[in-house]
Parts: sequence; C-alpha cells; structure tokens
Amino acid sequence: MKGNKATFDLDGVNLRTMSDVPEGNQQSLVMDLRSALMPTLFLTPLLVWSQPFAIGSRSITFTDPARGGRSIPCDVHYPAQSAGANAPFASGAFPVLAFGHGFVMTTSAYANLWQAYVPQGFILVLPNTETGILPDHEDLGLDLAFVIHAMQQEGAAIASPYFGHVAGTSAVMGHSMGGGASFLAAASDPTITTMVTYAAAETNPSAIAAAATVTIPTLVMNGSSDCVAPPNDNQLPMYAALASGCKAYVSITGGGHCYFANNNFNCSLGEATCGGPGQLTRAQQQDAAQDMTLLWLRRQLLGDTDAGDGFADSLASSPRITAQSGSGGCPPPVIAVQLRALLDGPYDATLHRMHDDLRALGLVPLMEPNSAAGFVQVSGGAGEMLDAALLSATGEDAIVDWVFLELRDAMTGAQVIATANALVQSDGDIVDPNGGIPTFQAGAGEYRIAVRHRNHLGVMSASVGLSSVAVPLDLSDPLTPVYGMEARRLRDGHALLWCGNTLRDDHLRYAGADNDRDPILLRIGGMVPTAVLLGYHAEDANLDGNVRYAGAGNDRDRLLQAIGGAVPTDERLEQLP
Repeated sequence: MKGNKATFDLDGVNLRTMSDVPEGNQQSLVMDLRSALMPTLFLTPLLVWSQPFAIGSRSITFTDPARGGRSIPCDVHYPAQSAGANAPFASGAFPVLAFGHGFVMTTSAYANLWQAYVPQGFILVLPNTETGILPDHEDLGLDLAFVIHAMQQEGAAIASPYFGHVAGTSAVMGHSMGGGASFLAAASDPTITTMVTYAAAETNPSAIAAAATVTIPTLVMNGSSDCVAPPNDNQLPMYAALASGCKAYVSITGGGHCYFANNNFNCSLGEATCGGPGQLTRAQQQDAAQDMTLLWLRRQLLGDTDAGDGFADSLASSPRITAQSGSGGCPPPVIAVQLRALLDGPYDATLHRMHDDLRALGLVPLMEPNSAAGFVQVSGGAGEMLDAALLSATGEDAIVDWVFLELRDAMTGAQVIATANALVQSDGDIVDPNGGIPTFQAGAGEYRIAVRHRNHLGVMSASVGLSSVAVPLDLSDPLTPVYGMEARRLRDGHALLWCGNTLRDDHLRYAGADNDRDPILLRIGGMVPTAVLLGYHAEDANLDGNVRYAGAGNDRDRLLQAIGGAVPTDERLEQLP
C-alpha cells in the first residue's frame, strides 16, 4: 500500500506531513496474499492529514464524585466514519481536547474549532457548565481537567461507544474566561499533556497566579487589538508567570477578542463597548489561530517533529503574528506502540498463552538483562529496573520475561534509531518496566519495530506509521506482515519467536561449530546429561527456570524442533537485516 503524500502550508512553509508507506517484506506466499487484504492495519493518526475525518457528535454527562456528584454535561465532537449525531467512530485512537467557553457564551459558538480540529484526528469535548452571569471559574477549570480523564476512562470501557478510540495524550484549551480556567485546570492536574488558550482572561482564583505552577507545554494566543481582555493585563502576565520551560506566546496582528469563535451576540456586544473586533476579518483571525494551533497540537500530542519545525518557522517569520518562545525546555518527541508478541519457548498450547514459570520461581531479574545479553542500548536504558509490583500479577498479565525492543528505519530496517527495555506478559502484551505502553524517543513517522529476546530469534515488523498515540501492532498474529521468510514459528494459530538461541547470535544450530545444543550440556556441568540446573540462564530454552539436557521438558528437544526436527545439521537464520 502507498499512502498519499499530504502537505500543510503555513505562511509559505510547505510542510510534508505524511511519507509514502512502503510494503513490508512478507514471510510467505500466504502472508503476501493476506496482507493485500489488510490496507488499514497500519493506518495511524498521521494519515488524518491526507484523508480528513467526518465529524461525529454525541452528548454525554459526567459526574464528579469528588465535588458532591457535580454533573458535567458535555458536547463531544469526534472523528467518525460518517458525519452526524451518534455516528460510529473512525478507526483509531485520538487525543482529547477539552475546551472551555467564554463568559456567557454557548458551546455552539465554537463550531469553527470542531470543524478545524476534529477532521485532523482530535476529539473536542466542550463542557456546558458555568454558562450564567455568575460563573464559578474554579469549577469550570476543574470541569475541564475532569472531562479529560473521564473521556479516557470511557475509552477504556468496553461497553462505551468511545471504547478504543481515546488516546492517552490530551490538551486543555479555552477562550476568554475558558482560557483563564484552562490555567486553573492545568495547575490542578499536571498529567494533562499540553495547554492552548485564546484571549485568556484573568479569573478568580487568579489564572496569573496559577500559571506559576503550570509546567506543561503551553501556547498562549491573543489578538493584538483585544480590548475585552487586553494582552498587557491578561495573557502577557500569564505567559510570563508560566513555570513551563516549553511555552510560546503568539499575538495575531490586528486580531480582536471575539473572532477566535463564531458570531456570538454576548461577546460581540461586550467587544463593541470597548473598541470593536480589531482590523482582521473573522476568517483571517481564525485561519491564523487554527493554523498555529494545529501545528502545536501535532507536535505536542502526536510527536510530529515536522509540525514542530513548521511551528518554529512560523514563529520566526510569519507576517501575521508577533511572538515569543521559550521552547528550550520542550520534552523530546515520543512515539508509542501497543505491542504483542509470543515466545515459542514458554508457549503452552493448552492455555493458548505463555507460562510464567520464571516469575513464579522468583527468577525474573529486577534489572534488565538485555545489556548483559549483548543487546546494544541506543537510548540509555542500561541498568533499568522494573516496578516490582508487576511481578505480583498472575494469569494473562503475569510477567514471562524481559524483551528488547528496537525502533528501526522504515526503508531497510538496518538502522537502529532507538531502543527500549520491556517485559512480555503471559498473553503476549508487551509493557514498559513500569507497566505502561512502550515508547521511544523519536518523532512521528514511518518505522519498523523489532522484538528481540535473550534466547529467541528476533522478529521485525513491516513499515508502520507511529506517533505518540499508541498504535496496536500484534506480531503474534500470522497475518501481521514481518520482514524476511519464516521469521516466526506458526503454531496453534499464532506466530511465535523461534526459541533455542543459547549462544545469542543470528542463527539456531543443533550440531556443528557454534551450535546451541552444547551450551545446554555445559551449563549443567558437561558430564551428566540428566542433571538439572535451576536459575535464570540463556540455556533454558523453554523458560521454565530449569536447564535440562535430557528427560521430560528438556531444552535440547526444543532447539531441535526449531530447526525442523529431522535433520540435526539444519540451521535457522534470524530474519533481521
């Protein structure tokens, strides 16, 4: 499959946002035929820039038990398969944008925002609270923070229409009063990913004071001709007070207060009493604001470094704005992948998952073993420790062993760009040492992922588009394209990494020079074939915590099976470039 190239033009900067998606090498003729039926398997949020989504809408009411069961009715606009109310979600998971409205303004005034942001792969949530003439700014801020996590919980609830469609990254946003309330929200919850405000107005409690505790990446925008919430008294002090090392201040030249939104009588009336809307048309102001915002959101929520470069270029050269920036402290871009893989050694065809004998025997090391096994850490993970609480899980989430992940270039897969230590659970889910989704420090784009293990041959995916929104990649599925031929063992309807690589090289050998059988005998002493050695050893091919050369459950037979089971001099090569 080839993905269409898409570009985004901002002030003369032609920004490439989606590279061609190359075919992955297939492991067999079956893989070739079946992969032709899978054109959407590796579609990611990056593709939204070449194929905008339709806009779906729903209403939902959340209840905050921490505030006496406070009711928070919300309008939700989301990427959908077709436009309309309650339309089914588009495929994928999308970042949440929680947006706070201005004083006595309705959420309908912000149709321009969901029309701009939802087609590009974002969920926009607008709380319908504090709409009267005596609003509680603090409650509005807490509402904004609450609905972000409530939406993410909906994304994890099987019975919810949002299930599987809500990403872990988020932004709190707002206009005027809602912009000030966004500072209160960010101060109350540092787990929010980023903040964007339009013409933010001072609040009670003070948004300016709250800014001093806000450490997340923040974009503060205003119109230079705003007479309702003048920049010198509102946005500039907020920006100056921010504790974040990653912040930008963008003033749209000639812009006013109300034109960040669509026409609203109350806002326009207030603006008319102090000097009017400025020198730009509504369309001009919205274009400038939305262009800059989309670049910021793509960089902060999707890890798109090209968008980050486009944003920086516009700060420096756009004639539409004046700007300040303190971007030296911006977090590095991160991409995430929701991985699954199965190891042949511990796989139990009766359970249809891997046994966790190493964990049950207390043999899984707390410190990563990958460095000692000879894997090269590109991203500084040597000596990384796991959260010991992970070892208490049983069943499908039980830890089986450590694995080593490599982020490789999309073209050939020969260049390792970043690495990560991780652990594989009994059902094949791969988690980071703290139990979360594995991530790599890299910008959004096309990559290959290799999963490696200290005594199994590694496997590498075909090219896949990745961003900071985790994409599922199931390497235990025989239909998932991978690099090379017969890169995995097909067994029990699953695809498994080949076991028995006791020497940790690029092949399996049962006989001859550098074979993997002799180390098993040597590990148990080299003299008595029936001896058994308990421990965490590479020669333990089936990962049951015991090295056995002969007898039931021995490791030698697993090696022989991996090379074909009939000709001892056969060998199997690892399918990595």
